[in-house]
Amino acid sequence: MRNRRNWGGGVTGLGAAMLIAWAAGCSGDGTPTDPGGGQGPGDEVVIPAEPFIGTASTITQVEIQQLVTDIAHDSTLGRRSPSPELNEVAEYIAGVFAAAGLTPAGDGGGYLQWFQARNSGDPLAPNVVGWIEGSDPELRDEFVVLSAHFDHLGGVDDGPGLDRIFNGADDNASGTAALLEVAGAMGAMGIAPKRSVVFLAASAEELGLRGSIYYLSHSPFPPVATVANVNFDMIGRGETNHVYLIRGTGSENAAIALAVADQHQELGLTPQDSLDDSFIRRSDSGAFVLDGIDALFFHSGLHAEYHEVSDEVELLNTLKIEKVAKLGYWVAVELAGRP
Repeated sequence: MRNRRNWGGGVTGLGAAMLIAWAAGCSGDGTPTDPGGGQGPGDEVVIPAEPFIGTASTITQVEIQQLVTDIAHDSTLGRRSPSPELNEVAEYIAGVFAAAGLTPAGDGGGYLQWFQARNSGDPLAPNVVGWIEGSDPELRDEFVVLSAHFDHLGGVDDGPGLDRIFNGADDNASGTAALLEVAGAMGAMGIAPKRSVVFLAASAEELGLRGSIYYLSHSPFPPVATVANVNFDMIGRGETNHVYLIRGTGSENAAIALAVADQHQELGLTPQDSLDDSFIRRSDSGAFVLDGIDALFFHSGLHAEYHEVSDEVELLNTLKIEKVAKLGYWVAVELAGRP
């Protein structure tokens, strides 16, 4: 970055246009401060009594602090889709994926997947996609997709004393940091989960989920074979031990996630199961839901700095991000199948 560091089948045609219209303003005015509450799934879920510990200890508050500082730094100019700064952050994410040992799943054998985010003729915007192949010969052709968007609203650097940069520290450097930490932890497991796990860092979410829509219509992994999506968006504010687990109607995976959370009492994290069909579509989880994929959305609620230039790294609760990332890791392993 400038003056910073070295950065090392699905929805198509009319369906995509309908989703863009349906999800437009996914982070717009009128969103409730807290998603509506709901009852959890009625079926009891039984998971193995022994908690899966794995490599969750590699997810640390120190690393999260560095990640959010890099992603939401003033030099990224708010990561507008498309922009040179967005591309540089995408390369940074690709470097983290490579260090985690993820296999590239973008264009031309790389991690970046390019698409038209705005009008024809405008520069392209990138998603960043990597994956870990499953270890079970019978289940490796099924996929769990973990997602977070790394774009934001952009901004202009007018020099000292004038803040016109929408840093998007919580929205969504926080969720992106969690995604990257989970990727590193899962890459360090030694043996992969039974199902394959895909890591999607999407851009153009602020334009109506366009990055995740494009991923689903151009993915090398058939959406019909995707059994679950776990999405992280705005998880770095509010009370440390509270997070919303937002699900759509008919979710079968929410009960699994809640059972995993109950099993890991050492986190002290209490996810509130929230049934909110309108809210789940306001992030990239909405693209998966519309494509018939069971999606879960970790979110800590809106706040006064939402979509303001004041959404700065200094206000983030990095301990909370660590907790949510660890819970997301354990949930992902359970959904993908313990090795």
